Amino acid sequence: MADEGYVVRIRGLPWSCSVDEVQRFFSGCEILNKGNGIHFTYTREGRPSGEAFVELETEDDLKIAVKKDRETMGHRYVEVFKSNNVEMDWVMKHTGPNCPETAGDGLVRLRGLPFGCSKEEIVQFFSGTLKSSRVAALRCGPITSPSESLWACSDPAPMTGPPVVEVIT
Repeated sequence: MADEGYVVRIRGLPWSCSVDEVQRFFSGCEILNKGNGIHFTYTREGRPSGEAFVELETEDDLKIAVKKDRETMGHRYVEVFKSNNVEMDWVMKHTGPNCPETAGDGLVRLRGLPFGCSKEEIVQFFSGTLKSSRVAALRCGPITSPSESLWACSDPAPMTGPPVVEVIT
């Protein structure tokens, strides 16, 4: 577990959330390197995304942090998910205003799909809403490079990870 680190991903933060507010939310947990273990994510426009990663000192701190799922910060409830260093590093590297990979990338990222959702159902959902109906591919999991393998849209296999729709116009 030490290789993966003791990391949680939090979602639903107020846009104006500060390091101090996250530290108060996780009172009872030791955050790695004090406030330096809190990593906010940003949109490609540079605005706060309402999400962050928090690195914790121990597995016990991780267990306490995960129990805070759906507790409130101000008037908002905050979702807390167990994560790891690999996910955190990937997200921090591939999001935000200075990420060259997201500028005009033609990708639509989806979340909250039913577990058994097929690729064909996603294509059907977007039919008639895109200027071009040429959906190049659907893929699951983190996008690491433009050359990674793609799934054909006609593949009826259920999705096994976070879906991404690449649209070629």
